Amino acid sequence: MATKLKTERGRQNLAARSEALKTALHATGGETKIRELFQLLTAEAAAEFLALDIGTVRNLTYRHEIPSVKIGTRGVRYRVIDLIAWSEQRNRLALE
Repeated sequence: MATKLKTERGRQNLAARSEALKTALHATGGETKIRELFQLLTAEAAAEFLALDIGTVRNLTYRHEIPSVKIGTRGVRYRVIDLIAWSEQRNRLALE
């Protein structure tokens, strides 16, 4: 059951990341660089990117509501493309 859930979540993440990539490429007229989209941001930089308070970003991370990458034992970073996908998903849910 847990493996099935992880597989479904992986597919959803891949689909969201694909949509975010399409959006970024469309918004910049194809000028964005793939390397920039996969850049890792600190919590402070992610908060600035999302226009959220740093405490909100850390709280969302703690609750596993925002996609993050674990670095070492305690370090956390955020991929730009995952933040774009997460933000778009929240906007879609708010509009529905």
